[in-house]
Amino acid sequence: MATIISYGSQAKIPLDPLTTAVTVAGIPGAGAALATAQVNISPANPASFSSRVELNGSISLTALADSQFYIIIRRAGVDIYRSFFRFTTTTDIQLNVLWVDGPYLGVHNYELIIQNDSILPINLFGPISFTATAIGGEGVI
Repeated sequence: MATIISYGSQAKIPLDPLTTAVTVAGIPGAGAALATAQVNISPANPASFSSRVELNGSISLTALADSQFYIIIRRAGVDIYRSFFRFTTTTDIQLNVLWVDGPYLGVHNYELIIQNDSILPINLFGPISFTATAIGGEGVI
């Protein structure tokens, strides 16, 4: 039976869902760390030896026509997930990402990031959520 070992979530930039709160500059490579989460996979817990971390992120934004950007998840500053988005028309959208990581034992810090890849700005208006759930035990591969 699978067991929840650890859970973490934090909104790094609290946003008002009705107004633009953060604009990512229209410079390729410009970005913003949106939220962080931390889990502790303790060796004292026998379920930790067959663990995985499920990462879920959700952001709402306005993408202008011909804009493009990346949604990135980092563990300890290293990209472990990168997804490219390109819009041909101006779009208000909520994007959701899901990734499963298989880290070693210990404390792990994750970040949800948006990185611009065009000269057009990206307007974030919320809500933003990011969670990390460490699951382990019998049946977890």
